[in-house]
Amino acid sequence: MGRGERLTPGGFTFRAGEFKVLLAFEALLTLAWELTPEVVLINYIVFALKKTVFEVALVAVVSSLASIIGTYASEHFPKGRGFQGMSLGMLTSALYAALMMISPPFWLVIIAYSLDAFGGTFWFPFYRSWMFKLIPKERASEFHAAISSYKKVIGIVTPFIAGALVSVHATLPYAFSLAFFLLAGVMFWWLARKGIYSRTPS
Repeated sequence: MGRGERLTPGGFTFRAGEFKVLLAFEALLTLAWELTPEVVLINYIVFALKKTVFEVALVAVVSSLASIIGTYASEHFPKGRGFQGMSLGMLTSALYAALMMISPPFWLVIIAYSLDAFGGTFWFPFYRSWMFKLIPKERASEFHAAISSYKKVIGIVTPFIAGALVSVHATLPYAFSLAFFLLAGVMFWWLARKGIYSRTPS
């Protein structure tokens, strides 16, 4: 991260309320991804599009290539522009959910999942760097333990929710995923407006 994004004692003081806000932000992102597990993709490709497991594997292969490209892109993204990097990554994930929500043809499924794989890999280093800078060292273990607990609880519940949504419509989970991505994006911009994340590069 660039110097302009580093937190200083005079620029930001961590408070208990903001701890909860960051946990809420993490929970929104976790819900956005966990509501569309691989079984939802398999159900859509095999039963809605009448394709085979080969097409499912093809999506996985192309997504893996997109993740590699995303890693390369994040390593060469201008330093000091972590906010823009996070915004771009979240935008691509929201676009993925929006494309899948409209019951796309198979070629568009490949594009959508490639966008998600690229965006998720691209923005992850900026996101983790931001989190590590926000959380005081003495509270880091508490924060990450809370995140781990959140994810475990969400991981138990979301498969049932996703299954119920799929029973209504094959791509309905993606609509809910999009809603959570958008909520996370709004919260991210709100955090930036509060000064918790500087939007200016160094």
